[in-house]
Amino acid sequence: MSHTIVTYTIKPGREEENAALVRAVFDELAEKQPTGLRYAVFYLPDSRHFIHLYTDEGSPTGVQTLGSFKAFVAGAQDRHVQPASVAQPELIGDYRAFGGSGL
Repeated sequence: MSHTIVTYTIKPGREEENAALVRAVFDELAEKQPTGLRYAVFYLPDSRHFIHLYTDEGSPTGVQTLGSFKAFVAGAQDRHVQPASVAQPELIGDYRAFGGSGL
């Protein structure tokens, strides 16, 4: 199992456009219901900061193959203040957030 955190700040006035593209990914996930992954996106309005949390539990496809995700990343550089930051952290503890049974 691997975890990925992606963070970025959106240019002023592009917040709702970005949020709509993110919602489209979740709509497609709900429709296709792929297995082996967990995905959540948070938005901090005061800073225009988006945080994506992705856990791959052995997904055969991942979110990267979704048409909506491809549309989301296609114009990302134009919407971002600077390039997205990507990290693959080590999970120390988890209580029902990422598929763990608890501490």
